[in-house]
Amino acid sequence: MHEFKEIFADREAPAGRVVRAIAAIGSVSATQLVKSTGLARSTVSTVLTDLKDRGIVLEGETRSAGFGRPTQLLSLNPTQGFCAGILFGLGEVRVAICDLAHTVVSDFWFEMPQDYTPSDAAVRVRLQLEEECDKLGIATSELLGVGLAVSAPVSYEGQVLNGSILPTWCGIDIAQVFSREIDCPIFAENESHCGALAEMTWGAAVGEPNFVLFKFDLGVGGAVVINGIVQRGAFGNAAEFGHISLNPHGPLCRCGNRGCLETYAGGFNLIRLAEQATGERISIETFIERVKAGNASYRRLVEDAAEMAGWGMGITSTILSPPLFVIAGKLASLGEIFITALEKHFARHSVQPPPHARHIRNPKIMVGKFLANDDTVLGAVALVLHQHGRVTA
Repeated sequence: MHEFKEIFADREAPAGRVVRAIAAIGSVSATQLVKSTGLARSTVSTVLTDLKDRGIVLEGETRSAGFGRPTQLLSLNPTQGFCAGILFGLGEVRVAICDLAHTVVSDFWFEMPQDYTPSDAAVRVRLQLEEECDKLGIATSELLGVGLAVSAPVSYEGQVLNGSILPTWCGIDIAQVFSREIDCPIFAENESHCGALAEMTWGAAVGEPNFVLFKFDLGVGGAVVINGIVQRGAFGNAAEFGHISLNPHGPLCRCGNRGCLETYAGGFNLIRLAEQATGERISIETFIERVKAGNASYRRLVEDAAEMAGWGMGITSTILSPPLFVIAGKLASLGEIFITALEKHFARHSVQPPPHARHIRNPKIMVGKFLANDDTVLGAVALVLHQHGRVTA
């Protein structure tokens, strides 16, 4: 395991580039490795022969396209390493550990006080990881890395940039806090960016190198993926779609602006409007249940949210022209109730292809595989698999 960790960490050597590419994709052909690593076919062949001889790379199933020689799929030996992902929620922390075959070998959560500090969280995470790693027969320091999913943008250096579900974390150097407790590489990212990585690795966007993710949950977030890489922008705060301003005189947003998409299509806003109408305190889960049950008032709120969501996505499509939108979050779990209205208003607010350019198509809109928090915690694991968002040496 130590030998593999050294290879995995070497960003320049051909063997390191090959194993990281396999870790990110899962099962892959030699031809795909040539394309994803940029290495010569002969170099990839030589490296693979050596890695197979050392038991690091395994040959898997063969696939046929119906003509020509069947393709041999390759994967990493799952026993060669493990990585962990951490999701920080309001009053709870969820942890998942995966092997190199992308199999979840441990998934658990533990409660925390609602105002818990990053230092408190780091200590509890260390203790829980030690316990789970002991069951796997490894030390925490042998993990390939730990990914941290935070409900706020994170800078390249590991600083939490804006307020979030945990507003007291704003400005905290999360890299410094967690590296004191966990003796392995630390990765950290916005939870919506983690969601995109999860969809790329396990979900609806497997094999899709270019797409945009919109997550409609309590808040509104997103991610832009180009050539298989989640784009972070100059400072780590790219794709904050929830803060596209649609109305300069609209409702005041927590970011300080007015009329942000999140103030119209975010779950917190929908719950607030429902509570004002009924005088009853409800959760987002109750809201979703009542929409599915056919409550007319709740459905109207969803239709209004979908109108604004389609507007925001139309603006994004006009700027980026992606081939695919992946829709995630609790509103996406409503299926056609939300998506049909969303598609209608997206078509209204996006630039349509000219009739003479038949090769240009409207973006496809697809519901993500992960509609709860599975995407975020698995995406935190994928930070390590994809070597994305590293904040410590």
